Amino acid sequence: MRTRCGFLYAQWKSVVGGNQCCPWRCRNRSDGGTDPISPHGEYSIGSYPGCIWFPGSTGWTIRHKHGSGFGVVMMNEFDLVIHGGLLVSDSGSQKADLGIKDGKIAVVGLNLSGKEELDASGLLVIPGGVDPHVHLNMPTATTRTSEDWFSGTLAAAHGGTTTVLDFVEPLPDQSLQEALRDRQAEADGRAWLDYGLHMTIADAKLIPQIESLVAEGVSSFKVYTTYGDMQLNDYEIVAVLEAVRAIHGIVMVHAENDAVVRHATQTLVNEGKLEPRWHPHSRPALAEVEAVQRMIYLARVSGTNLYLVHLSTGGAVKAAGKALRDGQNLVAETCPQYLLLNRERYQDENPEVAAGFVCSPPLRNPNDQQAIWHALRQRTVLSIGSDHCAFTIDPQKKAALSDFRTIPGGIPGIELRYPMLYHFGVRSGMLSPEQWVALCSTNPAKAFGIWPQKGSLLVGADADLVLFDPNKEFSVTAEHLHEKVDYTPYEGFALRGFPVMTFIKGRKLIENGEVLMDKPTGNYLKCGTPVIPA
Repeated sequence: MRTRCGFLYAQWKSVVGGNQCCPWRCRNRSDGGTDPISPHGEYSIGSYPGCIWFPGSTGWTIRHKHGSGFGVVMMNEFDLVIHGGLLVSDSGSQKADLGIKDGKIAVVGLNLSGKEELDASGLLVIPGGVDPHVHLNMPTATTRTSEDWFSGTLAAAHGGTTTVLDFVEPLPDQSLQEALRDRQAEADGRAWLDYGLHMTIADAKLIPQIESLVAEGVSSFKVYTTYGDMQLNDYEIVAVLEAVRAIHGIVMVHAENDAVVRHATQTLVNEGKLEPRWHPHSRPALAEVEAVQRMIYLARVSGTNLYLVHLSTGGAVKAAGKALRDGQNLVAETCPQYLLLNRERYQDENPEVAAGFVCSPPLRNPNDQQAIWHALRQRTVLSIGSDHCAFTIDPQKKAALSDFRTIPGGIPGIELRYPMLYHFGVRSGMLSPEQWVALCSTNPAKAFGIWPQKGSLLVGADADLVLFDPNKEFSVTAEHLHEKVDYTPYEGFALRGFPVMTFIKGRKLIENGEVLMDKPTGNYLKCGTPVIPA
């Protein structure tokens, strides 16, 4: 059992927890064990839904549940078998085969056969990325993000992401249900990937409607502590926290102290400092630290699951770490830009270049970067989102160069999130391969109630998979990417390690940069009860 089904057993334990015995009742043939259905198997696996027989020298049989009974699925009935890759999950790595049937992972093992077989020797086989924080086709007061559902989800797939979570922002006097339906209508037929939706609560009058969204598959609700009409006061945020606690959901917070931001901004305006290079001074690090600490306390009082988006400062991740050690149910997220870019980017002599880095919170100091890397390594920060919010330099950002307050805030990054974290995290020795997968796939899926359907290599999971070449070199330029924007903040980065194939429910969507499916097939994904990653 230890040598052949240990990988499955580890996965099963990750679901049920504890020290329960192996449910498959593995029996070694050399010990005289017999198998009534698969007599040639070196090991057999007892009755457990989803996967039951283990391999021998001549092949496999797999027992699957069909309705109220069981049937035998022979080895040649796998739709696809991926051979010889190194399977990397959040809980471990092992060289094994994957058998895929009807868009699901049917078995993990050795010596599998199927209708189609693929050699993944030398490649990592990983669960498709889950990007918990994207903004596609998002309207602002004056414009709209350049990336739409069609282009954004396809760019994500090129980079190994197979699930995205976006936001619903209700219009004035629009109900939460109406806003949700409108957002789904935007994405349906245009999303290449399955997508989930967070609901933004920017009006306290909508709080009583939160419960109605449970049946619609919305379990995450975002609030702002800044941004004028978007923000709620602390009293209202507590009301949101309590309403979400009642449905066993999770509250996401954009945390910056609004008074500090407004004061810092007005000081710059009074001094005539409006060029893009002054943007980071308008949103001081302490504004984030104070608001993060305050939101942690409010969530603790209400007993609500908390998700802190795009943390950018050492002080904020330190506060999150203390809360985790105190036993609070909390997930801290950061983004590649806060790990790989710093505020020196705003000092570029060309204001158009500087404007390309305007985002909120802004890029920080190298010391903050180091603190966040340390927090990733120590498992204080548990999730990586791209916060992909793309606006073109020309004309969108260029039109507002005279006043940083009017530059559309946000940067692109949906395509490079997974491979950049491999190159700068795993290759540098900062992260293990298992941590990398956890941060970019498994933990976000758990936090928003879509695991193990997404973000896992468990039997029964959607076969959203990536074959990742750890030695493939990729030079980052805007021209080499598929994002619908005229620049990348990572121009000139040299990466080693990049996806070579992306599968959606067992179907090959991308191979070596080529799109192989003829139309989008993504569906709305209902999110359930959060599982706070350990």
